Amino acid sequence: MKSTNSRTDISPERAIEANIHVHSQLARTGEYARSPHFRPENRQHVRRILESLIRPHLGARPWRAIDFGCGTGFLIDLMHDLIDRIDGIDITPEMMRQVDLSPGNIHLHESRAESTPFPDETFDFATSYSFMDHLFDYRPFITEAARVLRVGGVFFSDLNPNRAFIDAISQAASARGSALEGFPVVHREVEGALNNGQYYERSLGVDAAMLEAAEPIKTLSRGFDATEVMSFAKDVGFSQVRVEYEWFLGQGPIINGERPKDAEVIRQYLRLVEPVAGHLFKYLRFVFIK
Repeated sequence: MKSTNSRTDISPERAIEANIHVHSQLARTGEYARSPHFRPENRQHVRRILESLIRPHLGARPWRAIDFGCGTGFLIDLMHDLIDRIDGIDITPEMMRQVDLSPGNIHLHESRAESTPFPDETFDFATSYSFMDHLFDYRPFITEAARVLRVGGVFFSDLNPNRAFIDAISQAASARGSALEGFPVVHREVEGALNNGQYYERSLGVDAAMLEAAEPIKTLSRGFDATEVMSFAKDVGFSQVRVEYEWFLGQGPIINGERPKDAEVIRQYLRLVEPVAGHLFKYLRFVFIK
């Protein structure tokens, strides 16, 4: 039955209910495993990032890592050979049942990310991928990540929706209206940035209101403000914070058109002018050191 909840009805409890419902459905149908971030080129990209964070900061092989919102094990699969022990945290049993436990150093826990069962300073490395926007409020989560990390530990969170990007797309849609159809790269993003619930309902059969409730930060706040998140991270005990911008507007069509070198040239240029070009990137990557 179609949900009648509006965006203003989203609450912390509703967000948890919606996340379990939506991600259970996506896991059962196999749609989650077909997400773009599972593509081989992205897996290689994320693996390189993980190696670049672990080896310089934590040595050849850190003792223990925690993966918040581990889902079906996307990050766990990419780093289990780099870590002695990984603890995966999620609230959706249907997803965790698909985690490959065969490496032997992976331990799963059904728990909310904001209140895990671990003592202070348990972990060397903390991760989350395509997860933070599924929280009703990211601040208790960042606080918990700081609590369970040892001094010198690294927090890595990727694929977080960039509020500046969503605002820019919204402004373009308002200013150009139907004329935006003449700019297909931009027009394509209107659906993903502003009408994600309707897209998932049409393409995957996921109830639009449920999907919006499962992504409350994207739905209610239009994603993350990089400066705000980094400021809060410092307030709760991280000594070093940085943001990296990922996936520029139009990068997908360029790569899918088999022009990855062109995409890299554009990306490098945009990073040179990042202070005035940050709104052209869809996602934020946060790297914090305690």
